[in-house]
Amino acid sequence: AKLREFDGLSNIQDDLPFGQQQYIFRMNPTGEALGLTTSSVGQQIRAGFDGQLLQVFHEGQDEVEVRIMLPDEERDRQESLQSFPVVTPQGAVVPLSNVIDLESRRGLELLRHTDGRLGIHVTADVDPTRTNANQVTAQLEESFLPDLVQQFGINYSLKGKAEEQRDTAADMQIGALVGITLMYLVLTWVFGSYSWPLAVMAAIPFGLTGAIFGHWLLGLDLTILSLFGFFGLSGIVVNDSIILVTFYQELRRQGQSRHSALVDAACLRLRAVLLTSLTTIAGLLPLLFETSLQAQFLIPMAVSISFGLAFATLLVLLVIPVLLSLIEGAAERLKAVAPDTAETGRTRA
Repeated sequence: AKLREFDGLSNIQDDLPFGQQQYIFRMNPTGEALGLTTSSVGQQIRAGFDGQLLQVFHEGQDEVEVRIMLPDEERDRQESLQSFPVVTPQGAVVPLSNVIDLESRRGLELLRHTDGRLGIHVTADVDPTRTNANQVTAQLEESFLPDLVQQFGINYSLKGKAEEQRDTAADMQIGALVGITLMYLVLTWVFGSYSWPLAVMAAIPFGLTGAIFGHWLLGLDLTILSLFGFFGLSGIVVNDSIILVTFYQELRRQGQSRHSALVDAACLRLRAVLLTSLTTIAGLLPLLFETSLQAQFLIPMAVSISFGLAFATLLVLLVIPVLLSLIEGAAERLKAVAPDTAETGRTRA
């Protein structure tokens, strides 16, 4: 009933297989005062309508059960429940209607279990043009489901795509940590420095910012494939930074000053950086404007790479030189401080 309030949901159903009408009984204050319990009354009702086994004997090759129960004409009449005699712990006999309250309710044909516990599955189809599963589950978890738990004492879990997203997100977090660590180690080995890789990898957050902006601009939701695009984007934007940093280091080895090397590296490598990014973006443009159903699943990944790369390219040419200048400035200050410290130590000695 709650899911029907959401726009964009259809085929809402559960897997409860309802069966025939049943009577549900509860002990009333009179029955409790007489010392009766639900279990004891249920045993007596079962004995009267289903029979009480007295003995089993063999007659030839057959095994015969002897049961005592009410006659068929009484067992098939609803009025028999009202006058059914119940024996109290004190030995008194009272009518069933005096000690219980009956409630008619449609029963279940069978009981389903999930992970060993009694459960029910509620499912619905989502129209992605009007809403998405994450928004629906977020609203349910915000208000409705906690109230349901508090009122009825049940437990719930979100399955289907929500469960897949949780598992995939957990795996991707580990993968991202491993990937960034390996990338840093490789760059550290290539540059022979612990600080230069940080300048190169600084382009990754810029690319992710552009990818998120691209999804917002096109009105797309972040999906699992969008996250896959983030991984591919991280490797591509690092290439632009490597081009710039490597050329800057080469200019510094030739004897150019820090400021001059930064300006020349940004200007001379502009074409290489732009070509690296533009060729990738141009290759993804046909996919961005594809209208076929098969392409709709890949468009979020293409948006992540293309917009993220375009955004990161501009920031790489502006921010990376600033970071390189800060790293070089810090290194020069450390070198200037080290001789002064050594000289002071020799003077004191």
